[in-house]
Amino acid sequence: MDINSLLKLFKSVDVNNDLIVSREEFENSNVKGSVWEDKLKPDTGIAAFVIRGLAVEHENNENDKNMSGFDKMHSKLVSKGIQPVFYDDRSGYMFYGNYIRLYTKDIKTYDDIPDAQTEGLKDAKGVDISNLQLTDEQLLNLVIDDYTTMSDEQRAVFDKYKYNMDKMGCGIESLHEIGYTGYGTAALLDQKYCPHDIYNDKVKSSTDIGTNINSNEDPSWHVAAMLSIMHKTAPDAEIVHYCVTDMDPKVQTNQLAEAINDIIEKNKTLPDAKKVRTIVIGYGFYPQNLNYEENIALCRKAIEEGIFICSNNTEELYGISLNGTDRNPKGDVNSPKSYSLVTWQDENDLKNIKKEVLDTKFLYIPQQHLTIAHGDGKSIQYEGADGGVCWSNSVGTLYNTFLSIKHDLKPQEFIDLLMETSDELNVNGVYCGRLLNAEAAMNKLESKVGN
Repeated sequence: MDINSLLKLFKSVDVNNDLIVSREEFENSNVKGSVWEDKLKPDTGIAAFVIRGLAVEHENNENDKNMSGFDKMHSKLVSKGIQPVFYDDRSGYMFYGNYIRLYTKDIKTYDDIPDAQTEGLKDAKGVDISNLQLTDEQLLNLVIDDYTTMSDEQRAVFDKYKYNMDKMGCGIESLHEIGYTGYGTAALLDQKYCPHDIYNDKVKSSTDIGTNINSNEDPSWHVAAMLSIMHKTAPDAEIVHYCVTDMDPKVQTNQLAEAINDIIEKNKTLPDAKKVRTIVIGYGFYPQNLNYEENIALCRKAIEEGIFICSNNTEELYGISLNGTDRNPKGDVNSPKSYSLVTWQDENDLKNIKKEVLDTKFLYIPQQHLTIAHGDGKSIQYEGADGGVCWSNSVGTLYNTFLSIKHDLKPQEFIDLLMETSDELNVNGVYCGRLLNAEAAMNKLESKVGN
């Protein structure tokens, strides 16, 4: 029985056609598996069913040209013991363990590819795009993972430029080549820890903050992305993780503050080489939130203790606004000519800002067209022009990399150094501010310390 037949069989149990069945209805059917009742939320309007331990008999024939990309990938997953756990008939996605997802519908045109988070862009994670004629630009702007089915020609194009996609760019790898690969520890304050082969050996602890953390909550793909960028930026820095997942802003900001206080206190007893020197926050503190002024004061206290905090609050903390960039993966990712504003920004919005302000307050760092860790814990995914705004915060571990040159470099000195050595960023004839040039910053700092 193939997977689509199995799904039809399950829907025959769903007498109300709302994709929700009771445990009794399910167990009395001849579909093998179990229902997760805690996942069924009819009161919120979410109609879904969940299957665990699904028994699927499926012919694993990679040479069958009539098999769809979904069938082929499904066969591979099942042969490895990775089973479907969730199917959303409305979206057309079958979800497997560890954030693997496959699109069950046939893709006949570019417009049939599911939409990405960013308006106008497409998400091809787990999608069979092999029969499409795509331009290089279309292909490289997609969100792609190891479960995307591509033609040989598409794969050749993708692999040709993957070397650039794997790089952070903006001169960051120049530091690594010399041996500046990260000093001290970096902390991530985000959602539930997601282990991954890329960074597991560098993560020394994961701490849940507060009593609200749900032990049954799935590991966070968002954390996987953040940690992989942190690791790529400072590959030899150790990492500690704090889980702060409550979506209530009042609770969340309190949890962030608790984590920061915990780091400050623990640093007092740690040797210098083990102290947390960077705190990366996927978001930050907002003026409308409770205790905003107190929490900004706490961040300033951490900075005085030699901790660089990278969040959405850099303008309040350092007087400099950190902004993410898009880039051309077919170009030199260390050249300013390859960089532009992120997809949802318009350079024309900057025309009325004085050059002196752009020169002293706007610093751009890598964000889009990057490879990151996949939530499955082993593979990678590639985010074309859809890279998240939090990814740029992860680049904050560049501070750990520069501490390899000067252990007592202060956070404000670091951010000022990056501004002083940055390049001009011009997009379509519009001056947008300064672009990170990590290699130039390295050279200047080396000259100061006499390396």
